[in-house]
Amino acid sequence: MQTSRTMLLWLVLPLFAASWGCTSLTGAQREGPGGNGTAADFFDVERWPQQLESSWKTLIGKGVDPQKARELYVDGENMYQRALQAESDQQPDLFIQAAKQFKEAAERWPDSALEEDAMFMAGEAYFFADMYPKANDSWERLLKKYPNSKHLDPIESRRFAIAQFWLDLHHESPESVWTFNLTDGSRPTRDTFGNAVRVFDRIRLDDPTGKLADDATLAAGNAYFAKQRYLDADSFYTDLRKTFPSSEHQYRAHLLGLKSKLLSYQGTEYSGVPLDEAEKLIKQIQRQFPQQAADEREYLARAYAEVRFKKAEREWKLAQYYDRRGEYGAARFHYDTLAGDYAETPFAGQARSRLGEVADKPAVPPQRLQWLVEAFPKEQNSKPLIATADPGKTRR
Repeated sequence: MQTSRTMLLWLVLPLFAASWGCTSLTGAQREGPGGNGTAADFFDVERWPQQLESSWKTLIGKGVDPQKARELYVDGENMYQRALQAESDQQPDLFIQAAKQFKEAAERWPDSALEEDAMFMAGEAYFFADMYPKANDSWERLLKKYPNSKHLDPIESRRFAIAQFWLDLHHESPESVWTFNLTDGSRPTRDTFGNAVRVFDRIRLDDPTGKLADDATLAAGNAYFAKQRYLDADSFYTDLRKTFPSSEHQYRAHLLGLKSKLLSYQGTEYSGVPLDEAEKLIKQIQRQFPQQAADEREYLARAYAEVRFKKAEREWKLAQYYDRRGEYGAARFHYDTLAGDYAETPFAGQARSRLGEVADKPAVPPQRLQWLVEAFPKEQNSKPLIATADPGKTRR
């Protein structure tokens, strides 16, 4: 192991030395790949991969070169224009060549305005070559490095179209997440649906105040709703209601959120939170969207009746549980709740009938094996670990 490390060190050091502390063609001392070229930077092991890549590119003649970057960018623009004017069957290859020129231009002048523009144009070229995964990757790298890029609006518009295209492909020809695509450059290698939803999610996170943020949130929720993944859909609808209160999609987020909550409820053995939240949404829809609520009056009435029935069913199950255990005090509490709060449900009549039958029964069942309980010594009062001082004797 020590021998391997020594060999690796001897391989790496010449690459670093080639670019560290050497002079430029003008004779000026050049900074190392780590920044200021100090010894501390040199021995920063975590930065070695970046330094090694930079050193390697310098050695093979592809290091930082602003002039070369400008030339490559101009070549890319010329190729891009040729592609726009070429015959349709020639366009993809020309766009791909342009994208490669833009990518290399960005690499030859990092941390510059040209790099930002070149990364954007590389994505554009891949987009028009129908190589959507590569286009999206290029734009994601751009936004990671330049979150407030001047190209943000057109990028998000393109990415939204890509995500919608992938969703349409999935709906036309559903595929397993384990199906690999090795021939179609317009779709991801695998999991077209998952990648589409991920792009929608990234759009709203990369540009939360952008004009497409609420659209992307709704689109992601709708995609999950169509897949019958109602919990995932509900999380996006909830986020849309809370994060984008002035969105034009507020009513749809409320209505589809209500449907998602009702469809995600799994029965009396599981949480009743979806029912409570569904009931709140029904009231919010009627209060905030009176006109739309009037159009959906029949559905909202059925939804409200369904919520009330299922909540009453939960109370009935609890009452029956305590009733069977002989804990009649707790059972009467739930029967009373049913008779008073859920009078419109069929469980209310059954609860009132059972209340009359258990009215005189003890609140808790008698202690079984009382003689065995009394056989054990009673707990003695133990002395506190720290004595409590007499308030009257406490010094002030």
